[in-house]
Amino acid sequence: MDITFIVGTGRCGSTMLSRALQAHPGVLSMNEFFTSLACTGEAPFRGEAWTGPEFWSVLSGPARPLDAIAGSRHPMPELLYPYGRGRFTPETGVPAISHMALPALGPDPDALYDELAAVVPGRPRSTPSEHYRALFAELAARAGNAVVVERSGASLAFLPALRALFPEARFVHLHRSGPAVALSMSRHIGFRTLLLRTEAMGLLGLDSPFAIGPEHARELPERLAHLAGEVDCDLVMRTPLPLAAFGGFWSGLIGRGVAELVELPPERRMSLSYEEILDRPEHHFARLAAFAGAEAHPDWLRGAAASVVRAERPPVTDADTLAACAPGEEALERQARLFGAAAGH
Repeated sequence: MDITFIVGTGRCGSTMLSRALQAHPGVLSMNEFFTSLACTGEAPFRGEAWTGPEFWSVLSGPARPLDAIAGSRHPMPELLYPYGRGRFTPETGVPAISHMALPALGPDPDALYDELAAVVPGRPRSTPSEHYRALFAELAARAGNAVVVERSGASLAFLPALRALFPEARFVHLHRSGPAVALSMSRHIGFRTLLLRTEAMGLLGLDSPFAIGPEHARELPERLAHLAGEVDCDLVMRTPLPLAAFGGFWSGLIGRGVAELVELPPERRMSLSYEEILDRPEHHFARLAAFAGAEAHPDWLRGAAASVVRAERPPVTDADTLAACAPGEEALERQARLFGAAAGH
């Protein structure tokens, strides 16, 4: 089975790409799968073997940051579960894979959840990589797909873990102008929460923003203490966060991501920018399909291109934000030189 990961910082057009791939008849598009699991803690990326029930607990456990946002008055478009109509509620906990991944695969995520619940816990003790591959194979077989593409927002943050879990996988780096991403992140409840969690992570000396637990509440300043328990989304949106902070966050993700991507063999890496897609959507969707090992059906290409919408936003002129984005822009220029900017464009 061919597996391709679309990695990026988030707010770079990746949701648009997921929607286009969901319409491809030969592609299993795993939407926000690993971001959903990351919101449960560090377990999804650990190396020890799991039994079937242990793996199911990773998939079905609550992702409390997502529950908090889903239950708040601050909408996050990526959350696709039918809240208010489905079986699960944010108050009692929605299974991690049900917030974003399963709803993208069909109209009844609860039924698909039940089908998986009848199969996954019966799997033998295996490595995380083997469990993930078996899950993807199960879902692909149900839909008649031959190619798997996983796409998660901010996935550059766990690119090293993905490389370790799937050493043969292909990686597409989807990116967008840093100032535009920073502006979009600054208005997004998920990325505002992530930026604050990243700050708390640094204060606590932890390796992951999702390693923060209730035991850390007393160690954090009052404005961050709620992140150790039930996230206060109203407080997240009220907290003053300079646009430059998001520019710096973007640059950090880009710099670390490029350092990982350039280590991959050329045949297993691809660069694609949001701006390129807007200019020549059919051409670049065809490139993406070919790279992932899927056929570029003409009807699919036309439909995917027609779904592309150009978001008109004011240009960012704030000097601090432009300076904060400069290291990330330099890293993208370095990537273009190392990848061969003209290849395939």
